[in-house]
Amino acid sequence: MLKKYLLAIILLAVSGCSKQPNSSNESLSVQPSKRVAVPTVTTSVGELHTPNLSTTSSEATSDNKNDKQWLLLKLKSGESLTTLLAPFAFSDRDSWLVEKSVATWTSLTKLKTGQTIEVALREGQVELIRFELDFAKLIEIKRAKDGWQASLENLETVTRTKRLSTVVESSFFVDASKAGIPHDIINQGIIALSHLVDFQREIYAGDQIDFVYQQKSLLSTSRLAEKSDIATQLQHVALLSGKEEYRLYQFSDESGMSAFYHEDGRLAQSFLMKTPLNGARLSSSFGKRHHPVLGYTRMHKGIDFGAPIGTPIMAAGSGEVIKANWGGSFGNRIILAHGNGYQTLYAHLKGFAKGITAGAKVKQGEVIGYLGNTGLSQARHLHYEVHKDGKAINPLTLKQPKYIKLEGKQLKRFIAYVAQVSDRLNGKDSRIASQIDNVEQVQVGE
Repeated sequence: MLKKYLLAIILLAVSGCSKQPNSSNESLSVQPSKRVAVPTVTTSVGELHTPNLSTTSSEATSDNKNDKQWLLLKLKSGESLTTLLAPFAFSDRDSWLVEKSVATWTSLTKLKTGQTIEVALREGQVELIRFELDFAKLIEIKRAKDGWQASLENLETVTRTKRLSTVVESSFFVDASKAGIPHDIINQGIIALSHLVDFQREIYAGDQIDFVYQQKSLLSTSRLAEKSDIATQLQHVALLSGKEEYRLYQFSDESGMSAFYHEDGRLAQSFLMKTPLNGARLSSSFGKRHHPVLGYTRMHKGIDFGAPIGTPIMAAGSGEVIKANWGGSFGNRIILAHGNGYQTLYAHLKGFAKGITAGAKVKQGEVIGYLGNTGLSQARHLHYEVHKDGKAINPLTLKQPKYIKLEGKQLKRFIAYVAQVSDRLNGKDSRIASQIDNVEQVQVGE
């Protein structure tokens, strides 16, 4: 009897185990998978694609169906993609073929320290590589029979149009920042207005500043997309005071070139900006002066701006770096050539921005160095010079080329664009608007 009783218990236990798979949802809730669920998105070529499932750099997940293992790695300082993937049978030839496959969009040499790289392995060998190219843009590279094939994937984003305005109390940058305006948008506004306004002498307490800009964010999260938001474009900036009113609109012409224009279609951007840094004070003017270090009077061939050590210095105009090195009494200095015989000089710098070497091309407003106190300098400041055909001229009285104005279809398109931005300002005088005024319009797309 005892044997029959024990046999019955065993049969009941086996029967119970055979029914367990029907409760898969219940078991998953108890032991959740490490894999991250990511929604399906449409790639740039229109085919459906499910983003890869990632892990931390110290963990790996397996895809039993495809027999793949996924890794999420990060580039260390001094490390290249080749050295990062070398433990996974990734050869120099693989690196060369991958470099060729991505040449349309980028170069592997542009991968930065800390860049997140997603890798799929099959039998210990790299089969797929993914990384973020830019905001909402991912590059995927797959191993193929004839080498490697790359494709660009555009993630879905939400675009919000915002309007923020405030009143200057202490400084343009500080008060705009207090109003919640992103720093990159403030800098875009300063660069746009610096063609028309001397920020050291022509910004007054009580001036109204107004911004309309677009900000993008990802519709869904991505382990490779490290930035959750990005302010993509300043559409309108206005500086309104009792003395002058400036209303500028950023607009792209038929060639895709973007610039700031006045309401009537006149180009607002000039050949050189009046001041190549923000938040500084004019500490010494152009002309003869008593030199503070040498102790005698001599010609001061530029203007000086006092500001904190490390303040970013911008290229006053687009051009080529002629020199970026030690310049004796100038300390660390940069000389840019802008064409038509114009050159600008930036002296006493603490250091140079990354990539600023002789022969490098720079764009107007690009950061080229940082304010310092090197060379024959008594205090921290930027010494700034403008030369025409080898002769120093006063940067503040420099005559700029005549205005260029949009015409024909371009002008009509611009006027329609201005009307659209004006609608976002609700057609009211922004001077009597509340100190912070928000308007959002949501659009879904690339």
